[in-house]
Amino acid sequence: MNEFLTILIALWTYPIIGFLLFKLTKKRIGLRKMIFKVIFIMSGIAILGLLTKFSTTITELDWIIITLPFLAGIILLWWTQFQKNRIIKITGIIAMVLVFSVGYFSGTVGILGVGFVVGEFETNNEIWFDNGLIYKETSLGNAISDYRGKRIEINRTIKWLPLIEWQILSKEYFDFLAYGQQLNVVYDKPKNEFLLSAKEQLQDSTYYWNDTIRLEK
Repeated sequence: MNEFLTILIALWTYPIIGFLLFKLTKKRIGLRKMIFKVIFIMSGIAILGLLTKFSTTITELDWIIITLPFLAGIILLWWTQFQKNRIIKITGIIAMVLVFSVGYFSGTVGILGVGFVVGEFETNNEIWFDNGLIYKETSLGNAISDYRGKRIEINRTIKWLPLIEWQILSKEYFDFLAYGQQLNVVYDKPKNEFLLSAKEQLQDSTYYWNDTIRLEK
């Protein structure tokens, strides 16, 4: 839910924040440059993190950082309106209408779709192990989708710097049993593998699901 709210707040407020950053720093250009520099650097870090599968171990912080490239784009669009070149201004206006329209439509009429998309990246279960491994479980699909399953991610962190993590394995399962409940997870440290299982009782029948994720030693 926090992830969903973070995206909605970004869609609703970033166009306004972008304008205010220009308006309120009109006479403080140095401060404006510093703020913009921080935003663009953090946006670059966000994109690099997505490409390399590096992130922080604080989910809420990750989602805030992920929205920063959108804010950086908004700033660039508002920048066009403070330029003397007419072509740049007109191009900026057209781009702003398109971007802002899509953003506000997604945050209002299309809010359900945003929820479905964000839901597929929202961790449902997270387990930390003493050797620095982090098990993450995310549900895929929803009640009206034509697929349902789970995404399992195994990340690693550093004991003396538990703020940073990176993904070492990701695996998806498209199975009703895997989707419908939280999986039972057992980590076999000597073999360096995760044992996953699920059980479902339906009327007079019992169904079982299991898999083993082996990591390189």
